[in-house]
Parts: sequence; C-alpha cells; structure tokens
Amino acid sequence: MRKKMKIGIVTISFNQAQYLTECIESVSIQDQSQLSYVIVDAGSTDGSRDIIEKYRSRFQKVICEPDNGPPDGLNKGFASCDADIYGFLNSDDRFVPGALDYVLTFFKR
Repeated sequence: MRKKMKIGIVTISFNQAQYLTECIESVSIQDQSQLSYVIVDAGSTDGSRDIIEKYRSRFQKVICEPDNGPPDGLNKGFASCDADIYGFLNSDDRFVPGALDYVLTFFKR
C-alpha cells in the first residue's frame, strides 16, 4: 500500500492577534492525517498566545520562544515538521478554501 503524502505548513507569528484566527482556520485539509501544522510565536504580548492555545489541537507542534527573526522562526518550524511537501503561511495571511487539497492533488499526479 502506498503511503499517504503529507503537507507541512509553518506559521510564524509575532503580535499578530488581529489576524491569527483567520490564518489558523484557513489551514485546513479534507484528510487531517495528511497535514502537519506547526506554529512558531517569538514572544507575542498582544493575546496571540491565547489564540494559539485555543487552537492547540490543530498543531503538530507549538513553539513559543524568542528567535532571531523570521528566517530563524521558519527554520525552527520546518525542523519540527514531518511532511513530504513544505510551505509557510505568515500569520497575517490566509489560504483560500481548498488550496492545500489542490496542492496535494497536484503533487500526487
């Protein structure tokens, strides 16, 4: 039997509470077993951590620690991600519905 392909998404965040809920909710896929979602928060003080805790069950890993900027945060996230396909989504962005399913279908072909 062929192994299911997995997509890994990393979101980095720092004081982006006003956008974070929409961002997290946009990271969805029909088969959740094919998703590895990691969030990295570099020390937010604006309520972002409360939002992350509310959605903790959606993440494979939550990293809440200082970093040396966005590239460092992304590297920490990708190092904690287990997937075949990798991508990132900034905390003030969002995916359109079905985007990740489309990516998986494309790579399967």
